[in-house]
Amino acid sequence: MAGRTQVIAYRFAAHGLGPEGRAETVLATGVQDYPPGRSASLALRLRTGQAPDAVLVHSIRAAMHMHRAADLARLAAALRVEDGADLPPQSIGPFGAGLAQEGIAFGAALDEVATAMRAVVADGRSPTKGELSGAVSPEVDRRLTPWCEGCGVFHVQDQLFRRATLQAGLVIEVDTAAPSRFRYRPAEPFPPADPPGCRTELVRCFLATSGPAKPAQLASWLGITPGAARRWWKPVEDELRPVEVDGAQYWAHAEQIDALGAAADPSGVRLLPPYDPLTELGDRHLLVPDPALRKAVWRPAANPGIVLVDGEIAGVWRQRRKRDRLALTVEPFDALDPRQRAAAGSDAATIAGSVGASGFDLDFGPAFRS
Repeated sequence: MAGRTQVIAYRFAAHGLGPEGRAETVLATGVQDYPPGRSASLALRLRTGQAPDAVLVHSIRAAMHMHRAADLARLAAALRVEDGADLPPQSIGPFGAGLAQEGIAFGAALDEVATAMRAVVADGRSPTKGELSGAVSPEVDRRLTPWCEGCGVFHVQDQLFRRATLQAGLVIEVDTAAPSRFRYRPAEPFPPADPPGCRTELVRCFLATSGPAKPAQLASWLGITPGAARRWWKPVEDELRPVEVDGAQYWAHAEQIDALGAAADPSGVRLLPPYDPLTELGDRHLLVPDPALRKAVWRPAANPGIVLVDGEIAGVWRQRRKRDRLALTVEPFDALDPRQRAAAGSDAATIAGSVGASGFDLDFGPAFRS
């Protein structure tokens, strides 16, 4: 049995948020970067105090994540989708079902688009997304390029496009001066790997950062259907141990059971960026039990940063530039005492430094529950 507070303590340590400041575990599952160039590097710098030695790719949920370059072969194999039915309709719309009706396997579509992408960058070019799509779309099966109302053109369907970049071995370079403009370039070549074995290893990594967990949380994290997640989960079942968390059954990997039981109570105040790995675990009700407060943390668009107090999500923050300084506004869920407010200054300084600000102004708004 493990109470909710023990799970929070385990994850705080596993995510490298304690004084040891490490990033290996979260890099094994990836650190989401949104807006491009804004969040992943900061999330890692807040953990280690250093710029990350990592690459940016479309990986988990086909979103941009930072990973170790050495993990790209494993990721490409693990995240290769053979059947479009494994992707939920909210991520791929009617396109996946349409492909199946045409007799086209999603894996075959990935291969065709990835091959065209490799041909485009073979001469050393680093195209933007629009340039890469514009060059690839005329070269592939017309059925892979539906009409896009927003763009006003036929082009490779977006979910297929993003997933194909990893299969093509492309990494992303963000222009920090204009983050919405990013380019693709070839990564260092990596050999093909075994998809089933790589999926199993990725599930183990997920459990190391997100355990105890359930298959439903794996489905949410990966952006796949519950049925697909259960297939991913099955090869590790013999390695798992049941853990009761406040009356509900979760599962932890046997190798993490001791660490779960021994996790020390977190302490201190941390400011973490939007889309930090800690908030992307798929069990929001466990992280923030109050439904009203969950709405403040996870927005329909443009999530704020989060405030951790002794490991608990205890507020949100946003930033704006004021000439050469950074203004950070914290909205705590409950009033913070002077010591806690002062403790937030350490991460605020790191955040300001990450955007080249000369300093910061830290403002605390009224508590949500005042």
